Amino acid sequence: MENQTQRPAALTDWAYDTIRTSILSLNLPTGAQINIEELAEEMQVSRTPIREALLRLEGDGLVRAVSRVGFFVTEITRRDLEELFELRALLESYAAKRAALMLTDADLAHIDELLEASCQAVEAVNLEEFLEYEIALHAAITEHAQNNHLLKVMETLATQTYRERVLSLKSLENVRASCVEHRRIVATLHERDAEGAGTAMWEHIWAVKDRMLEYVDLLDASVSDTG
Repeated sequence: MENQTQRPAALTDWAYDTIRTSILSLNLPTGAQINIEELAEEMQVSRTPIREALLRLEGDGLVRAVSRVGFFVTEITRRDLEELFELRALLESYAAKRAALMLTDADLAHIDELLEASCQAVEAVNLEEFLEYEIALHAAITEHAQNNHLLKVMETLATQTYRERVLSLKSLENVRASCVEHRRIVATLHERDAEGAGTAMWEHIWAVKDRMLEYVDLLDASVSDTG
């Protein structure tokens, strides 16, 4: 959490941003109960901006309120992951298909830079840096589909897909495989192969889904074994 000297005047906005960052980074784990009193003391504010921030986060789908109990970080269920990946596969494969026909040489050079930076981050096992470049790579392809309605839909999914992406970093095997798949996607973009780009993106996201669901199952089994 940030210290008191760093907070802006709008305490609710600051509390919202701070708690949201903790949730998205999984520092506040899924399913965890949020203690308003502890947060207020830690952030050196009253309960009011914390409660108002949590109500906003409830509207974002990151927090759920339980009557007479309190606030909890929204869980990421197997069904949530399946639905998110299905949407991403549909939307991003369409975006890649369109982008393949619209990308300029300069656009492709920028995408190449993002790809190489992300793969170098994997080799250095700097997964936070990989995440930054991976998001930028997918965003660059989607933006060059030149469809404003598509961009708006992707923006509405950004919060939930960010948590899914952070969770994916728990598996180095997944991250390394993603880098290989990204190279395949970018190669089809260079070839201006719309169908190939759409297929490569679809296969990549579907493969990540399968790896992620296997990882989630392993986590569930681990919890069961130790419970």
